[in-house]
Amino acid sequence: MVTFVTSMNRELFEEYGDRMISSFEKHSQDSRLIVAFQGEFPKGLATEGQHFQITPLMSESYERFHRFFGRLCEANGLKIKVTPRPGGGAEVRAVYDYKFNLVRYSFKIFSLEIALKLIAPDEPFAWIDADVRCLKNFKSSDLAQFFPGDGEIMSYLGRTHFPEDAPYSECGFLAFNPAHLQTHAFLDRMKALYTTGEAFTFREWHDSWLWDEVRKEFEAKGLQFKNISGAAEDLEHPFVNCGLGEFFDHLKGDDRKKSGHSFPEDFRNKPSHQS
Repeated sequence: MVTFVTSMNRELFEEYGDRMISSFEKHSQDSRLIVAFQGEFPKGLATEGQHFQITPLMSESYERFHRFFGRLCEANGLKIKVTPRPGGGAEVRAVYDYKFNLVRYSFKIFSLEIALKLIAPDEPFAWIDADVRCLKNFKSSDLAQFFPGDGEIMSYLGRTHFPEDAPYSECGFLAFNPAHLQTHAFLDRMKALYTTGEAFTFREWHDSWLWDEVRKEFEAKGLQFKNISGAAEDLEHPFVNCGLGEFFDHLKGDDRKKSGHSFPEDFRNKPSHQS
């Protein structure tokens, strides 16, 4: 069995999370989904099904991070921009930049921390974004190709050309090898970026950038990871263009979430569900 982990709050549940859970429940044959839920549960929400479990997003490290940094404007993506005026002086205004929204993208590591307490030590597990829709029935064996091998810590969706100025991975799917001796050390290192505030020292603070940085740090020590993007690593959306796209649609951005599917231009080769 494979366990998938995701997170959401009430707003995201109503926007697309309910669709994600229901599609997973419909199509999963032997995998399960753990949902780490931030804040109050919606009234009438079923917390367990045949293939899913919903648990509060609550841990000592999560509380510590949000107590120290959660209310900082800078940690929520607000940057002060100073523009000189021609006649002297300057215009000072706050601008939002998702690349510095540390709080918004912090839930991945804390959700994984919580989920690991609910799964067997030898059970393969993966992160999957809540804006994913399951497309067809799948078994754990169907997804084995996307998980790391014996000598690899994690599989990821690498990108070589997006964004053009400084590419970073697509972070909607990460799969882990529980048998590797360094997997938990890798996750502990990720968590420490948030709980200590070290994340603020990096060029960008969003999840894709930070997970890439820690992966590169471990790779520099000779440890191995698995890039599952394959021939799609030069695209903006390798998730839907590698084999994962046969089973899942990743609804990146507001327009795709509203439409309920990715767009034809997102694909190098148009899949059957876009026909």
